[in-house]
Order: sequence, then C-alpha cells, then structure tokens
Amino acid sequence: MNNAAHTSMSSNETSQSKVINVLWSSRAFGGAEVYVETMRTTWGTETSALQSLSAKERLKLAADIAFGSNTYIFHDLRAAFFGFLRPTRRNITVIHGPGKRAGLTRAVIAAQAFIQKRVILVAADIYPAPPTNRVQVLENFSTAGIEATDDSADAIYFGRITASKCVDRLTAFWAEHAPQGQLHVIGDGDLLPELRQRHAQDEAIRFHGALPHREIAAIASDCRYYFSFSDREGLSLSLLEAMDGGLIPLVTAIPSQTFVQEIPGIPTVHDDHAGLAADIAAINALPGAERTVLRNAVRTLVRQRFRDRWMATWSTLLGRVARRQH
Repeated sequence: MNNAAHTSMSSNETSQSKVINVLWSSRAFGGAEVYVETMRTTWGTETSALQSLSAKERLKLAADIAFGSNTYIFHDLRAAFFGFLRPTRRNITVIHGPGKRAGLTRAVIAAQAFIQKRVILVAADIYPAPPTNRVQVLENFSTAGIEATDDSADAIYFGRITASKCVDRLTAFWAEHAPQGQLHVIGDGDLLPELRQRHAQDEAIRFHGALPHREIAAIASDCRYYFSFSDREGLSLSLLEAMDGGLIPLVTAIPSQTFVQEIPGIPTVHDDHAGLAADIAAINALPGAERTVLRNAVRTLVRQRFRDRWMATWSTLLGRVARRQH
C-alpha cells in the first residue's frame, strides 16, 4: 500500500473534504489493507495507517476526526476506537473479523451502532444479532486488475507465506507432480526462507517475495490458475481478486470456499495429489473455446455473488458523503 502515511488531512488545510480510511497497519496481504486498496483504486479514497504515524500525527488525526470536515471509515478495533471521538453518525466502521476477543469486538460494534452512520460487518457470524439496522453485513470483495491468460499453464499464490496457509504443501505438490507450467509464489512470511532453500533447484517454482499490487496483477495476468492449499480461511480477498480476473480457483473445500464448487469442471484441492495433477492436465488440454467458457463462468460467479452488491453498497454510501459535502 503506497499511500499509508497520514498527510495533510485537516479540513483547515484543504479546500475539499476527503474520505479517509483509517486502519492499523499497511501489510501487503492483510484483509483490511486489501479492502482499502480496492476502495482507493475504485473511488479515490485516502488511507491512513496508524502504525506508520508518529505521536504528533496521531494527535493531528484525532483532532481532524473530532472537529474537521473529512469523512472517516475505520477498519477493525484499534481504528474503531478513534470513531468514539465524534459520536454524530457521520463516519463508518468496518469490522473484518471477530478478532482474538470476540466479546470486546461485539461490545464495540454495539456501541458504534448508535454513534456511527453505519457499521459494516464482512461476515454475519461476527455479530449474529446486532442491536440496530445500522449494522449491515456486506461480504468481502476486492479487485486487482488481473486479466487471466487462457493458454497459460502457470499458477499463482499470493498471500502470507506461513505454515497456517499450508504454502509448504502447495510447493511440495508442485515439485513432486510437476504440472505443466510454473508456480509463482508471492508474499512474505516466516516460512519463506525455508521454502526458498528447499526448492532452490526447482525451476518450476519461483518465489517473488512481497510485491506491490500492480506487480502482482501483472504476474497473475500471465497465469491461468490461482492455488491455495489453506484449510482454514475466511472469505479470502486474494481468492476473490483472482476469480474476478478470470483465474481458475484451485482451493480446498472449506465452508468459506464451497461456492467455488458451483462452477462445473473445477476440481478442489484434496489429498489425492496425483489425481489433482491429472485434473489440471485435463483442464490444460481443453480446446480454446472451452477455456474461454470456463474463465467467463469463474468471473460471472464471483461478480454476481460478491462484487455487484459490494460495489453498489459502497457507491451509495460514498455518494451520500459526496452530496453532503457539496
């Protein structure tokens, strides 16, 4: 995220009010970070990452929230506490997960429901019975500008390189069964040095490290598949970005990803790795017209199920902000 720093947000310093996302960090693959990056590229919102601010800058931010004319969207708990500085139903809070303290999260949601314009939950199980209709469930969506290549056999994983994401199982599968094409692994994490060493001689696996979103999109656009062996996921924004770009999703059949199985002809990641490799070979052998049909089916599903409602809801909310400011 290249605009994470908080700059010149006081309404006394700018002639036009802004919409500013406030979140804790600017990690490349955090759910909130990807979410606000999509908002920035789609609607031109700005971003302030609290972790990047000095004490003086945080005080300046607090003053603008309390007294300025900008509109703020707070993401998750640490940012949401800044929302209490202006209890006038002006701003918006987005909660991306229950966090480690689900009880505290629900208490903050309940309080903010009465002081914010809207509280957005990315999943219904964060707060199953909210106290007011100003709490709204809006499932995640993100887009990255990916345009999949139908005649490619390459695959990509982008996200955190950790054992919890089972990236080691993914690279072991690719090294052992050597599907046609190259596997691109993008991201950072504590497992990356070990995997780089383990697969130093595997020319079919390339580790890119952490990259800006535009570079991820460029590499992904030369691929045909998005791969993830993770067996514990919420609704993955990386998966949604990949599918929006037409990449064929090869993922595990966990509850948050069962919607992928609605697309005929796409296998799930399972323990029979030889069978999975055979399934990929069969897709690679499809005639050109059938490849196009499969890509379009992937895009249609993710856009109808997630994108259209997400875009419409935020367009309405931000449109109201713009009308109020004028």
